[in-house]
Amino acid sequence: MAEQDVPSDGQALGSPPRNSVSLGVFLGVASHPRVPFRVVELAGRGITADAAATRWMLEVGKPSLDGLTLADKVIEFGEWEERLVDLWRGFRSGDVEAAVFETCLAEIVTAMEDWPSNRDGRG
Repeated sequence: MAEQDVPSDGQALGSPPRNSVSLGVFLGVASHPRVPFRVVELAGRGITADAAATRWMLEVGKPSLDGLTLADKVIEFGEWEERLVDLWRGFRSGDVEAAVFETCLAEIVTAMEDWPSNRDGRG
C-alpha cells in the first residue's frame, strides 16, 4: 500500500499510524465531513476491533498457534483490511454512494469484531 493511500481527515498521511492501515482508514472515516454519526460510530468500533486483533495476534495467537495457523489468521484479517481500503477509496472518489458505504463498512467492522473466532473458535 502506498503512503498516499492511508487517509486521515480525508487527506493522505505520510505513514500509517502505529503501522496499522486499518487504523489510518478508520481515523479518516471518523473525521470525514461527509459521513453521518452512524458511520463515525462504525469507525470507532473498527478502531476497537483493530486494536483487539493486534492484541490477540501478539498475546494469544503468537504464543498458542503454530506459525502456519497464525499466518492463515493474519491473512484472513488482512483480507478484511484490503476490503476496507478499497471501500474507502471508492467512497472518497465518489464511486461508492454513502448508503452502500455504510452498509459495507458495517459488514467489514462486524467481521473484524468477530475475528479471530469466526473460523475455529479460538480467541
